[in-house]
Amino acid sequence: MWLTIKYAALSIFAVMCLYPLVWLFLASFKTNQELYFNTWGLPESWSLTNYINAIVKGGVIRYFGNSVIIAVSSVLVTVILATMVSYAIARMKWKLSKAVYGIFILGMTVPIYGLIIPLFSIFKTLGLLNTHLAVIIPQIALGFPMAVFIICGFMRSIPGELEEAAIIDGCSVYRCFGSVVLPIARSSIVTVAVVQFINVWNDLLLPRIFLTDSDKMTLPVGLTNFQAMYSTDYVGMIAAVIITIIPSIIVYILLHRQIMEGMVSGAVKG
Repeated sequence: MWLTIKYAALSIFAVMCLYPLVWLFLASFKTNQELYFNTWGLPESWSLTNYINAIVKGGVIRYFGNSVIIAVSSVLVTVILATMVSYAIARMKWKLSKAVYGIFILGMTVPIYGLIIPLFSIFKTLGLLNTHLAVIIPQIALGFPMAVFIICGFMRSIPGELEEAAIIDGCSVYRCFGSVVLPIARSSIVTVAVVQFINVWNDLLLPRIFLTDSDKMTLPVGLTNFQAMYSTDYVGMIAAVIITIIPSIIVYILLHRQIMEGMVSGAVKG
């Protein structure tokens, strides 16, 4: 009986989470008139007009490309640097490893709002304002502490005998890192990559502050501009929202198993 209740509750929760997405998808094919008079029903015709308007009039493709550049760059640099730092902290023995790890953990407590003015001043001095680097660099810095925390937690759970056996067989430190530790830590690395991607992809604050040229704006900023220009074209805005959230949904669906493993593995292995 309890199993039935549990599955019923989970099913209800799943419907509550999925229904808004389904409704948005159906509404993106409707006209404004249909949206008012047939709010909950299926669209009369499955026309791509709203998506075409969002792409052509709203410039969604341009914003999409900018978001891809910023998100992919931030994810790659964060994952590469965090993996190397985590290996040094978790697998190597040196006096300041705990202190360095503590500094990274403290970085998780720093609010982004407290960094806006210093970052703006620094980027203005360096001439980086209104460039993608002005968004990429803070995103890497903000994601780095969380990445080190997750990957370190996993790497500490890897048995040391594996590296010892590899060293006996003649592997160098770099070979151990690349051939032994990285394959085992793949789930934690995927977790960091997905979380960082979603955070960067959905971020509105940094692009809005550090970018002024509309040709360099990201999708969240583009949506606000689209809303300002086409405030009565609700179905067009819904189509633009669908285009915005599709990458995050696809990434999570494809990698959700690795995400769950990466989040819990460091906590359950001794």
